[in-house]
Amino acid sequence: MTKKQSRKHTNKASGGEDVEGNVDKIRDILFGSQMRDYDSRIDAMEKRLVQAIERTARDMERRIERLDKFTRRELDKLSEQVKAERKDRVAEVKKNSGELSNLSEQVEAWFGEVDEQLAQESKDLRNSLHDQAEDLTAQLREAQSQLQAALQKETGELQDVKVAREDLAELLTEVALRLNKDFKLPKA
Repeated sequence: MTKKQSRKHTNKASGGEDVEGNVDKIRDILFGSQMRDYDSRIDAMEKRLVQAIERTARDMERRIERLDKFTRRELDKLSEQVKAERKDRVAEVKKNSGELSNLSEQVEAWFGEVDEQLAQESKDLRNSLHDQAEDLTAQLREAQSQLQAALQKETGELQDVKVAREDLAELLTEVALRLNKDFKLPKA
């Protein structure tokens, strides 16, 4: 075998590996930066969404904590008022022991009123808390749906912009065939 024929034979054996390596290099050169850009955009969008969800969750937790503190303060105030009123009434009963029977009826009536007021205020407070909880839940759902809509929009935009795998495969196959000079182009 001549030197030229021997070189052709070795080139054909290693040619398949070179072509594959060349195709990978060409693919990386043509589309590598776009793919890295897509990956970085997706990662950035994912981080933004996670941060937005975490912010919303923290905000909701703070609001619930404030509402809980407010409720406890109001209940403590009401409890203190009731205690103070009871102390005042007991002091009056002791002071006016001569009118014990009249005062006893009056105290009972006052306790009834206080209990009714306390029951009404407790009911109003529970209703207010329930309404606020529903509002917070609705806000949380709305924030979640907005975040999901934003994610779907971003995903849709990325899908519109990206190159389809089939198109990329067809292009790279054509490049490989042209490099091998196996591809015959139709004359235009």
